[in-house]
Amino acid sequence: MTLFVYINTAGHHQARESDLIEIDAAGFLVDMGSVLVDQCSNALVSTARPALQQVIRRINPGDTLVVARLGYLGNGVGDVVSTLSRLAAKRAHAICLDSGKNDLCVNGDDSPIRMLQLAAELERDAKRARALDAAAIAKQVGAPQGRPASLSALQRQQALSALAAGSTVTAVARVFSTSRQTIIRLRDASPRPMTTRDNVV
Repeated sequence: MTLFVYINTAGHHQARESDLIEIDAAGFLVDMGSVLVDQCSNALVSTARPALQQVIRRINPGDTLVVARLGYLGNGVGDVVSTLSRLAAKRAHAICLDSGKNDLCVNGDDSPIRMLQLAAELERDAKRARALDAAAIAKQVGAPQGRPASLSALQRQQALSALAAGSTVTAVARVFSTSRQTIIRLRDASPRPMTTRDNVV
């Protein structure tokens, strides 16, 4: 069985050595050929971390992955759960020194993965509630909601005039450096009658 060590230095060059010292002090015998290191921002999702993905590809049933920090496995609770679930599906083990030496990939209702899944659901629910509260407050004070319009009022008027004059949706979208879908929505929402050619997309 192979012991893999994964480290994400996130640009801190001393992190690799300090993590290896910590892992060694915890009693793990490390083969440097099985140490994989990323230098990614902690904001990157796990699937965008090349060395982590290499570990997941190489790991076999019964192998163990050791990390010093839970954040090495993802940029949030949900992302960490995704990584652990992939490891568990390969019947591998995962140990994070921050949480002791317990296997994070064990199954069961009270398993670490299940606890993290519940935490991820709580995080999503809280984020959704904050968004709804913010939208309600914005509506009360009359603040604009949603994404800002990609075209100004003048540009929308010019785009409609171009359509009415016979320009195609594609041509108008190109002129205003926007998507065809934006022009189609503008055209369909306009009460102004369009010519036959306006309907060409």
